[in-house]
Amino acid sequence: MPLPAFTALTAAGSLVWNTAFVLLGYWLGDNWRLVEEYGGMVSKAVVAVAALAVARWFVVRLRRRPGARHRA
Repeated sequence: MPLPAFTALTAAGSLVWNTAFVLLGYWLGDNWRLVEEYGGMVSKAVVAVAALAVARWFVVRLRRRPGARHRA
């Protein structure tokens, strides 16, 4: 991926993620610690989805290699 596209997409994702946390903290006021508690769970879910996507990419990539056995 070209560096400018990577930078723009990373900035956009960070903007959305950080804005969500700031707004949730603001809206919850004194209960802002709930953001930390639930945010940790959401972060773990996002990491799990990303790991599954990477694993799937590797599996698809390995199956497309020349000489790889294809299952129908």
